[in-house]
Amino acid sequence: MNWRLKALGFGVLAVPAFSGFPVNCIPGALLPGADYGWLVYAAAVHLTILLLLGRRAYRFALAVALVISIPVVLLGAGISYTGLLISGWSQARQVVYAAHYVRLAVTMLTVIPLALSMVAVIPMHRLEHYLLQRSDGVKIAEKIALMGLRVFNHTLHFVLPNILEIIREEGVLSALRGRGGRCRDNPPPLRRRITGTLRMLTHIGVEAICAAIRFVPLWAEEISRLPGYGTEKQKQDHAPPSGRDNK
Repeated sequence: MNWRLKALGFGVLAVPAFSGFPVNCIPGALLPGADYGWLVYAAAVHLTILLLLGRRAYRFALAVALVISIPVVLLGAGISYTGLLISGWSQARQVVYAAHYVRLAVTMLTVIPLALSMVAVIPMHRLEHYLLQRSDGVKIAEKIALMGLRVFNHTLHFVLPNILEIIREEGVLSALRGRGGRCRDNPPPLRRRITGTLRMLTHIGVEAICAAIRFVPLWAEEISRLPGYGTEKQKQDHAPPSGRDNK
């Protein structure tokens, strides 16, 4: 299957995520926030990614989704429950907040792998090569698109793999489970593990942003030197006639 059919398939699969139909029309929930419609849709998304892109790409997309989702859900839930403790504990509000963050986790673990897969099937390097090899020059909008492609390709092929390697080496997920570090027989409290993991993920996120924009000034200088659209044609039109033509 070529990349156009894969991109079309992922595009059709993304329609329920944007429109809410029919996932929001299926009644019932496994637990508050985990509706049956979204659970079935999430299973279909993950199965499609596994079948079309293979195990390696699926594991990569799932790992990135976990890295992004865990800090957002845990931080949001922690701030919300801290506010509940300060303003007064309410059983009804507790249920509402719990359902909200469960729904947020299910949504992020569905939409993020789908978005990564949609982008992964598009040959970004081929598009970049096409823009660089144009003989009639590059338009301003194409230069902007070329900069976006440079940043995207650098982030996808260099920044994200390095982040996943750092997470594996530092044992972030193992630390969250209480299996990392030297004190395996006497793991630290859950609150301390979560705090340390969030601090580490925040540090990794800042490092990822800095790494993604590191070469932007260099790329901007390189792209700005590309000939503008129609420049070569203008040079040919204004070029002086050859000596043979004068004769």
